[in-house]
Amino acid sequence: MDKIRRGERGKQKTWQWLVVLTAHRGLCVYCGRSAATTIDHEKPIADTGADVWWNFVPACEDCNRWKKGRTARRWVVDMDLHHRYPKAGFATRGMPPRVYAGITRRVERVQREIADMDRREWFQLHYGSEKHRNKAELFEILDRCKAELRGYPHHPWRTPKLRTSRTVCTRLICCGYQHPKAKHLVAFLEPEERAAFKRAVFNERVHEGDVLGRLIREYLAARERDRHGMA
Repeated sequence: MDKIRRGERGKQKTWQWLVVLTAHRGLCVYCGRSAATTIDHEKPIADTGADVWWNFVPACEDCNRWKKGRTARRWVVDMDLHHRYPKAGFATRGMPPRVYAGITRRVERVQREIADMDRREWFQLHYGSEKHRNKAELFEILDRCKAELRGYPHHPWRTPKLRTSRTVCTRLICCGYQHPKAKHLVAFLEPEERAAFKRAVFNERVHEGDVLGRLIREYLAARERDRHGMA
């Protein structure tokens, strides 16, 4: 198989960047503490690694350069040898054993996360129309995406679908307005009441529409009881 030279790699779409950079809680899979800002090919392209999503992991710039043209497993071996024989030149610098010892396990876990088809579908449906021309624009979209995800009490791709669709998201927690029974209602609340309501719904791990529907049904049931009581 011919090696792919720099500049010949496929250009990843914005939503695909988001799939990778939000995995592992948005942290570098190698050091586990710096924010992930780059996509790393776990098996380098120079070593016949594929330029596709299942070979991607989130990494910080420093670890990406440090790992260089090695697989994660080879890098762990080199760092272990460097730790044992620091003068032999297996690595340019050392990483604490407690950190590099977990790299292989973290890589396997994050690759399973990236391979989750429900998760990938959610990003494609929510951010498939986004496009970035440079890293600055990408990071703006990434920040917006992370803020959205923080607003959910749990991963939205884990919630039920209202129906099957290949073009729009129908997950209840994020796109409940797609529900066939959904209706736009106006509630008159003070700002502190609105904030308290959002917190309560978040803690209950449900959609706001579920709570509002329940309250309205309780109200209607009470009215019906009152009507029968007066009859």
